[in-house]
Amino acid sequence: MTTTPDLADLARQVGGDRVKVDGLSRGSQDPHFVEAKPSLIVKVRDADLFVQTGLDLEIGWAPLLIQGARNARVQRGAKGFLDASAFIQPLEVPTVVSRAAGDVHPGGNPHFLADPHNALAVVKALEGKLAELDPAGAVVYKKNAEDYSARLSAKIAGWEKRMAPAKGARFVSYHKNMVYFADHFGLVSDGQIEPKPGIPPTAKHTADLIAVMKERRTPLILTNPHFERRTPDSLARATGASVVTVALTPDAVPEAADYISAVEFNVAGVFRALTPKQ
Repeated sequence: MTTTPDLADLARQVGGDRVKVDGLSRGSQDPHFVEAKPSLIVKVRDADLFVQTGLDLEIGWAPLLIQGARNARVQRGAKGFLDASAFIQPLEVPTVVSRAAGDVHPGGNPHFLADPHNALAVVKALEGKLAELDPAGAVVYKKNAEDYSARLSAKIAGWEKRMAPAKGARFVSYHKNMVYFADHFGLVSDGQIEPKPGIPPTAKHTADLIAVMKERRTPLILTNPHFERRTPDSLARATGASVVTVALTPDAVPEAADYISAVEFNVAGVFRALTPKQ
């Protein structure tokens, strides 16, 4: 079981025919807010491996599922529990944690799979964990991981080449979930539509953001399918910026069938929006 569709796809790529992978959330959902339904608890009850993003992304629901399932194999600290965040270098680790700052993650920003380099690290971690649980399949997992990593690395090189002219481009995002994508491709954030992480936009914050975007000539607004469009569209009308929907996970949009096509969708959307303004 994986908490998110991107982790599910990476697990399928490594596991191949030797694993049965199911996800606990959909690409159209906000991964912070998934209901811990009894049907999901049943899924976790039968799992041999539970893979989560970590960094408190799923803090409101994954622990409830694990506790409710009473499956000793996948409890935190057990052999069948994998926290993907343990294998990446987190960004935005706060020095002070306060609820006054909104939905802040003490361990750092959890949206690290927006950077495809981090997916390579997670693939390697999945290879090791699956081989530990199923030693007879170790050779298969190693080959699958190497093949997929080679394919993803080639894609990364192409994305970097395509996005090179966009380096330094400024953007506003709805939620603070494009940090790793921006870090990888050299984009510069001018803020978020949410005044604080997890807090809905207010009229004052929106007006302040419009002023910043006009001053800096911010050309790009990034949002996700699960957020309302009224505010991004009003920002676009006020500033002339382009609104681009990005898919942080597979199935967030029809074009994002898997992890690679999700990143491709995001790169293509950002590139199209910025090209006329080069």
